[in-house]
Amino acid sequence: MMTAIEKPKEVVSARVGVSFTIRLWEDRTRGSRWMPTCDSTALRLLGDDYARTRNIRVDDVGMRYFEFVGLKPGRYPVSFEARYGWKFSAEDRIVYEVEITN
Repeated sequence: MMTAIEKPKEVVSARVGVSFTIRLWEDRTRGSRWMPTCDSTALRLLGDDYARTRNIRVDDVGMRYFEFVGLKPGRYPVSFEARYGWKFSAEDRIVYEVEITN
């Protein structure tokens, strides 16, 4: 359940059984990655991919694509946290709300 502080960034509409993609800027230069969290009974993560947009030796910046499919109708939050491998807490957090219809 979302708190008042975690207002959704965007509402994504999709249909049951049809895949959809959420994309986020990701800066891997310092080692962070976006990690999604969602209700696995309602949404399934099919895959994620990273496409580098800058081709400089010291920079690793690009777009991260997360592909989901809705399993049942309803409105569900999907939380993305920017995490480093060596830290227990997230650096940043973005919440999307996904509306799945029949």
